[in-house]
Amino acid sequence: MKKKIFLASLLTLTLACGKKDDNSIVVYTNSGTNGRAEYLTELAKENGFEVNVVFAGGTDISNRLMAEKNNPIADVVFGLNSIEYEKLKKNNVISKYTPKWAGEIPEGLSDKDGYYNAVTVTPLLAIYNPNIIIKEDAPKDWIDLGVDPKYKDKYHIFGLDGGTSKVVLASIASRYKDSNGTLNISNEGWEVVKQYVQNAHIQKFEEDWFGNMMSGKRPITMVWGSGALERSKANSFEIGIMKPEIGVPFVVEQLALVKGNENNEMNKKFIDWLGSAEVQEKWAEKFGTAPAHPKALENAPKETRELVESLKIQNLDWTFITDNIDSWVEKVQLEYVN
Repeated sequence: MKKKIFLASLLTLTLACGKKDDNSIVVYTNSGTNGRAEYLTELAKENGFEVNVVFAGGTDISNRLMAEKNNPIADVVFGLNSIEYEKLKKNNVISKYTPKWAGEIPEGLSDKDGYYNAVTVTPLLAIYNPNIIIKEDAPKDWIDLGVDPKYKDKYHIFGLDGGTSKVVLASIASRYKDSNGTLNISNEGWEVVKQYVQNAHIQKFEEDWFGNMMSGKRPITMVWGSGALERSKANSFEIGIMKPEIGVPFVVEQLALVKGNENNEMNKKFIDWLGSAEVQEKWAEKFGTAPAHPKALENAPKETRELVESLKIQNLDWTFITDNIDSWVEKVQLEYVN
């Protein structure tokens, strides 16, 4: 029997402070902005699922799940990145589940132990206004943004509590791995991180960062791949893309079953449905994401395929990053953020 669909923001805590409605599937996600939550609820409704989408930043979602560990409200967690899923796995917050489509996903994208399974791959980028910065003068790497004083306050990054900014920080710091260094990073590495952070405009409140890039106020901005394509298309604005020689960090968004609610067969059916090639193809068409499922990627929008194919994937040690990232962020926030 179908039931009403509810849409809530995690920040309001209207759901989290109350008793869970057992008649709906509660989905915690960081992939709910720009119409995603509404689209998911409507598409789910059309396919017989009643969902309550609760969304916020990736770290906030992860922290909330761990806080609710002994009395879980969420049934399914969707989105996030490998760092957050490793934390959830380590803290026994998610359960093993093998979706029907799991065997069709390329090896290495999903958790080898079966706790979370890949649905999209997302490059994290720095894009720039080519009307302000010509290609020859554009930064070649995140490190350039900190080293060169001409970029001071000219590039926007999201707050370091969020998944996108955290992964980019990790992609920089982890290049300077040093077991004898502070928090396993060399002194040189910390100086590079300091310059990158202190040259940046760090977002503290909601702001029109793409509009600021277009206007030239801050002609360079951090963004995830689908966000770059969406906003470029919506604003009929051609963007420049920074393509570091070392590659760009690719975040793999995943799906997982929350421990404590894993015996509900409807939750499993929902995961089987949401990660399927058919649904991910629709998601890619709507939001420009790059599906992890090969069949869905084949039919993804041309610009999505071309973007992914044009980028080199940075080789990152996610175990090393997960073990250290919270300490790195704490150091940066305490010592480098004004």
